[in-house]
Amino acid sequence: MALPRPWAADYLAMYSNWLGGIVREPWLMSVPIDDHLVHRGDGVFEAMKCVAGRIYQCDAHLERLARSAQSIHLELPLDLGALKRLVVDVTRAGGEPDSMVRLYISRGPGGFSTNPYECCAPGVYVMVSRLHSPAPESYQRGVRAGISLVPSKSGFYASVKSCNYLPNVLLKREAVVRGWDFSLGLDENGHLAEGSTENVGLVDSLNRLLLPLPDHILEGTTVRRVIELAEALVEKGVLSRVEHRPLERADLDKAKEILLFGTTLDVLPVTRLEGEPVGDGAVGPVAKALLELVRQDIRHNPAVSTPVFV
Repeated sequence: MALPRPWAADYLAMYSNWLGGIVREPWLMSVPIDDHLVHRGDGVFEAMKCVAGRIYQCDAHLERLARSAQSIHLELPLDLGALKRLVVDVTRAGGEPDSMVRLYISRGPGGFSTNPYECCAPGVYVMVSRLHSPAPESYQRGVRAGISLVPSKSGFYASVKSCNYLPNVLLKREAVVRGWDFSLGLDENGHLAEGSTENVGLVDSLNRLLLPLPDHILEGTTVRRVIELAEALVEKGVLSRVEHRPLERADLDKAKEILLFGTTLDVLPVTRLEGEPVGDGAVGPVAKALLELVRQDIRHNPAVSTPVFV
């Protein structure tokens, strides 16, 4: 007897090149167990969101997918134009203008060793599910975070968006166990790295938006776009400048604001760090301004969005 899958109510559509088409029945949404994606984490992926019928930063996500694949010597089975058309088709088949879209390119099935050359061909999977963003109260009150004890990925492995996410899983587990909303990782030198699936930044006493050096983290498409949008805040004097630099725990303790960036989050303020207030404990002006800029960008800037239903 098949086990119940109540969570599958959120699953809208999936494409698999092994099935040769798009399915909407959750029990058909599967990956071969001998695909090296499953038993070795040997593959790359991107997660993007469709809002009001448009996929935000689809091109930026696909370009990063290509860089990740090249980094692990995985040849894309389709060019980026074909992958984009496929993503749009599957999203449209999902039938909902607000959804989450995940694209996986795997080494492919062919055995259970670590030898990538035993795989017959890469796997291509597109999964569309309902979009679940943080509750509005999270943006009004801020969220809780803590400093993780889980070792962060090293520079190379951190910069590749591969499907080996065990450290990320342990970061999230730690947050749940310790009663935080998010865990923030430190690298081997004690410098701020990233969250489970989130980039981190802070605003210091000089009104600088400070971000970790991008060569030791997986720099997200959202934070890259935020850096571009933040120039408007520099011009207005809300920020003095935007800067990448090594950040330590002490920088977090002294921060006026701590910010999380991500595809589902946009810009999410942290107002408590390990139980202590960040700044004055309230959501700060930079978090509010950046969130508004990103959400305006999502809904009203066709240059960075791909139409699906419109």
